[in-house]
Amino acid sequence: MLVFGIRYLNGFVAARTAPDDLEAEWPPHPGRVFMALAAAHFQTGADPLEREALLWLQSLEKDGEPAAPSIVASAAVQRAVVTHFVPVNDKPGPSKAVLQSAPLTRDRQPRSFARAWLDEDFVYMVWPDARPSESIRKTLESLSAKVTRIGHSSSLVQMWIAGEDQICSPNWVPDEHRALIRLRVSPPGTLEYLERLFNGKALERYAELRVVVESVSDKRARTDAKKHLKEEFADEPPRQLRPNLSVDCGYARPLPPDANATAAGSVLSPYLVMMTLVRKEGYCRQLDLACVLTVAQRWREALLSHSNDLSASVRMVLSGHDSNGLPLQDAHLAFVPAAFVGDTHADGHLLGMGIALPSDLSRDNRREIMKAVGRVRELKLGRLGVWSVEPVIAVRPPLNLRAETWTAHSTGAKTWSTMTPIVFDHHPKSRGKADYRAEVAAMVAQCCARIGLPVPRDVVVTPVSAHLGVPPARAFPMLRRKDGTPRRHTHAILLFDKPICGPVILGAGRYRGYGVCRAMDERHGDAES
Repeated sequence: MLVFGIRYLNGFVAARTAPDDLEAEWPPHPGRVFMALAAAHFQTGADPLEREALLWLQSLEKDGEPAAPSIVASAAVQRAVVTHFVPVNDKPGPSKAVLQSAPLTRDRQPRSFARAWLDEDFVYMVWPDARPSESIRKTLESLSAKVTRIGHSSSLVQMWIAGEDQICSPNWVPDEHRALIRLRVSPPGTLEYLERLFNGKALERYAELRVVVESVSDKRARTDAKKHLKEEFADEPPRQLRPNLSVDCGYARPLPPDANATAAGSVLSPYLVMMTLVRKEGYCRQLDLACVLTVAQRWREALLSHSNDLSASVRMVLSGHDSNGLPLQDAHLAFVPAAFVGDTHADGHLLGMGIALPSDLSRDNRREIMKAVGRVRELKLGRLGVWSVEPVIAVRPPLNLRAETWTAHSTGAKTWSTMTPIVFDHHPKSRGKADYRAEVAAMVAQCCARIGLPVPRDVVVTPVSAHLGVPPARAFPMLRRKDGTPRRHTHAILLFDKPICGPVILGAGRYRGYGVCRAMDERHGDAES
């Protein structure tokens, strides 16, 4: 086992993945930690033993993929980003700002620094299967002691090789199938890539020539040095480029101890990607369940607008249509509205949305879809305002923002009730009230079979939901057919003979946020949001 211990000395982290990110990067990406080790190696003499140790670290593999570490990291509270006007390098000529203490002029450029306060200032990165030799372990230990920062220069750290007795159970583990976030890693070739961008040999050569020009008394040597500076560097310092690691790995929370006792499920994966909605602009303080259609439609459009560089198969899963524009017959991306329901004080307002993906989706396709999901940072909903989209990564998020609340994973539940109404596949033809309800119940049972679930023992058709805070069916806008005619919908209660796992999403609107059911069993019963 190999464990890197990291302590953030100031109690905060200052780092961000992209220049325009408004939130600090947390937990720290393994790739960023590797770059900090490489920077310490470059700036302290580039010891060959250190290079050998870094090459060994980047070569770690598992199942043909880079061996990403498990991570122990506490929660973090994001600070508000404030724009500062920072002086840049001195330059001659007029400027907007004149320093009173010196006859120099400087312009000030706007800069912002994303930071987050940490609940605990310790982080551990764990490679449980790594077996370094004694020489490599000692070299990594001495190299990690040279690391002074990870991220921005104000993000000061202490780093060391930790023992097994120092760490607790990881709270982030590599898992592409259940990935909630994506963190950059360092595959083979990363060190060579960083060496090219650091351009160390050129820097050394340039420094040697400058020393000759400025310090050596021999006129001929100075002339030759000036000539080489002009020929090799055009009298400019060699460039150093900012690295950008492109290989990432999906991370999820560890599975619970009873995860192997999984009940039967549907064609959609129970591992929902939970996202929360936060108001940015507009007069609406919150969204309610009746807005689900608008939110889901705009969200899908945003995903597609950020997927032009993805494969055709991924775009089909995102859009729900094949290359000819026809509806897909197979399962594709569906939206699960996460609302404040099931409590005495529940009002049904929308907290966020869960993204359900097909259970048979390949690892590569899921990875691409998660890239598109991560690119959508806000939704513009017209009169409903502008809402930012943020992943739910807290250790203990609110109950209604937990995936298991909507899927009852992994033990399952026997009784389910709708939170958004089930849209009819066809118009019922029965005239009598009892016959009408029986026909609708049979239609709902067929919907269960269509998504791979067993046929329920009983279906109770009702105009209201069994969950507190859910509006009646009549309060939801009707879906329209292609000819413009409305489709009927209803709430329902489903009873199964055996526990099943969700997501249970039924009816013609199941990929648009309608027909979403939530478990009613005591184990997964309603509680505060």
